[in-house]
Amino acid sequence: MKCKYCQTETTEETAECNVCRYPIKGTEKEQASFVAKQIIQKREVEESYEKLKKARNILFIIGGFYIVFPFTPLSGTITQFAIIVSVILGAIFTIFAFLTYKSPLVAIGIPLFLTLAFYVVLLLINPMLLFKGLLWKIIIVSGLGYGFASVWKSNQILKENQYLASILRPGQS
Repeated sequence: MKCKYCQTETTEETAECNVCRYPIKGTEKEQASFVAKQIIQKREVEESYEKLKKARNILFIIGGFYIVFPFTPLSGTITQFAIIVSVILGAIFTIFAFLTYKSPLVAIGIPLFLTLAFYVVLLLINPMLLFKGLLWKIIIVSGLGYGFASVWKSNQILKENQYLASILRPGQS
């Protein structure tokens, strides 16, 4: 006898598949509910990967901006120290962008925290500095925050659903 969902061989007395947890001896309603839940969770995880790509792009944009901006005429007269700090920040954000697929929560969480900390420092130094470019700051924090929340939810789903994790992340379950 095979499981209707994952096609794993089971015995006649098996009530629930050992691999995917499909309710083999369940009612039609329980079986349909299981399949629907699997479809919804799979879609949520796939959407999370799309949001992760967007958060990764935001990290690349921030990194590139920090690296290039001090060398543009728009930056005005800035100190050498400010240039060094800006380039270092740009490098950090770019490195985290490259790490997003390897360790998504860390790669998005740390830059999000650094960005929020930077904005708090701006607020403490001079509140007017925080309001310059406020729309961009909101977009950056929203994009990173949305990506982080999405990846967090996806990780929770995959922790609870080992079968789905084995399908979507082969070799990592």
